[in-house]
Amino acid sequence: MEERLANEAKNKDGEGRFGVILDLRVRAAVKGFYEKYYDPEKQIRWWAGLYDPDLGGFYYANSARDTKGYLPDMESTYQILWRLHDFIPDLPAFLGEELTQKIVRFYQIKQDKDDGYFYHPQWTREQSRANVMRYTRDQDWAIFVLGWLGAKPLYPTAMERAAEQGGETTSPAWQPNVASVTEYVERLLAETSCEHWANQIETQAMTFKATGMIGTVLDVLDRHVNPAYGLWVSGYDAEKDLYYNLKETPETETPYGLYTNAYKIAKTYNIGGRRVPYATKTVKNGIKAICSRDPGIRVTYIFNPWATLGNVRENLVNYGTPDEVAAYDAMIGERIVEMIDALGCSLGKYRWADGSYSYLQRGSKETIYSTPVSLGLEEGDVNGNNLALLCATHICTAIGLSEMIPIFDGTHAELMLDLLKNAPPIKKK
Repeated sequence: MEERLANEAKNKDGEGRFGVILDLRVRAAVKGFYEKYYDPEKQIRWWAGLYDPDLGGFYYANSARDTKGYLPDMESTYQILWRLHDFIPDLPAFLGEELTQKIVRFYQIKQDKDDGYFYHPQWTREQSRANVMRYTRDQDWAIFVLGWLGAKPLYPTAMERAAEQGGETTSPAWQPNVASVTEYVERLLAETSCEHWANQIETQAMTFKATGMIGTVLDVLDRHVNPAYGLWVSGYDAEKDLYYNLKETPETETPYGLYTNAYKIAKTYNIGGRRVPYATKTVKNGIKAICSRDPGIRVTYIFNPWATLGNVRENLVNYGTPDEVAAYDAMIGERIVEMIDALGCSLGKYRWADGSYSYLQRGSKETIYSTPVSLGLEEGDVNGNNLALLCATHICTAIGLSEMIPIFDGTHAELMLDLLKNAPPIKKK
């Protein structure tokens, strides 16, 4: 398998790898971005350095790896394996029996047999349950990784139980009926910021789908989208270049919050199998946010407009018309070189000497979903690094490619395997 990957990479080298892009000016822009902002060998070495061979998981950042009280976490392990899975489809064959079983056990032992969720021992159960995004997403990560590795949870998951029972759900805030879900989503839109409610809805999207309620959620969102912008906002202030959020008391939102919202809600429409409303307006405003060249303080400010565009194109391909896809491609094609240049200028501010990227411009983020994951030092972290690499996926989607142009090849796979097999024990300070 590694030899096949290496041969494919060799055959696609130089112009070949980027030759799927027919427009020469776009090809040069994408090729230049890859070469300037991605160092695959450094990425592999940084990832491998976060692996704990005794526990079978990956840490969020070097400071977590080196500090007592911090453990590898399920989300970081998922994100690194996700990137490997992109170019190594058969992970068990690649990792081998010993590494595979370590990672399987890393997830399985964290599942609670009583409610089906997965809880990390670094945090108390109360800490995990304090934020719905923490415990529902840890369930998602466990399901994905165990599936990739040919294994299963030890007990029925909370999602399976909700689908089978049709009663108590993952959230006491709603039950699987139209009135309850409608009231829940309406309340979220009225009382919380667009960033918050989009996170809440996208986090629970698979459970909404499993309980037959995803259509009800989308019905509410259809009613509240602003047709002037293709965004879930109530107004626009041209002088400040700010939109207004959907809340009972309007408050201004930067493009960061708006595109956290747009990206995650477009993803929710894809999960629900329904066309995104006012997609043309969404795309025009996404381009505007990218070309603002504002790096923000979080890498998501840069990533989310690109993810929005990628999710909208996927949506139009699956649920729109050929004419709508063509119109999308024309809008992107007109500005794509400028967009890629703007992306590089902003993304470079989050890069560190070891080739990694951080979530915050100042360094790693101390908490995720209210749970501690690092010391917040001047360093890269798995979440920020993952988003930086995912920019490649959304560039390729935005320009209409059916597959991402690969960042890694077989030689990088071989390096990763060697580093994991020979990973030294973690020494805490």
